[in-house]
Amino acid sequence: MTRSIQLKKTGKEIGERIDFLREVTAALLDEVKALAPLKKIKLESGINFDEEVKNFEIYLIERALEKTGGSQIQAAQLLKLKHTTLHSKIKRYDIRLGDLHKKSMLNQSE
Repeated sequence: MTRSIQLKKTGKEIGERIDFLREVTAALLDEVKALAPLKKIKLESGINFDEEVKNFEIYLIERALEKTGGSQIQAAQLLKLKHTTLHSKIKRYDIRLGDLHKKSMLNQSE
């Protein structure tokens, strides 16, 4: 094999490895984001159960909407909810769909 063919092959392999590393990095970032809302709750001092449930619901809805590019129907399917239930929760919690769509587009381009 000539030197130029070896370099082309090596360059292609490096490019493939870089693409692979980008995918792994993106997957790891998704996992880190998923861990972010998990915080220690000090039960000794008491908690507001309804507020914690609300925050968790908002987190799940936002992640589902990001994952589906803002599609409420697909997000509802992911969450195993009726789309009308999801829509009412989006309204009740004042979740901004435009911002989530932008985040989704940014995540897809990375």
